[in-house]
Amino acid sequence: MKGKAIIMRILVCFGLLLAATAAQAQTYTTVVNSSTKTATTTGPTATATTVLTSKSGSTATYTTTVTKNGGSGYQPMGSGYNPMGR
Repeated sequence: MKGKAIIMRILVCFGLLLAATAAQAQTYTTVVNSSTKTATTTGPTATATTVLTSKSGSTATYTTTVTKNGGSGYQPMGSGYNPMGR
């Protein structure tokens, strides 16, 4: 049960990170597979997958891979954005 709680904490962190970096309201989907010990969060521009790679006693090691999707990319302040001083 502790492993599932840790995975959920990781997913919440990734979800918050992805949501915080979004310029507009966007949809994110998270899928947890307890049999393969993976958690995948998919957004419009990237997919983050976390996998339990090893466990020994009370120590667990997770590996996270972030893959960029096609998406339109990040565009701050809309298309007409000009940095200050320009």
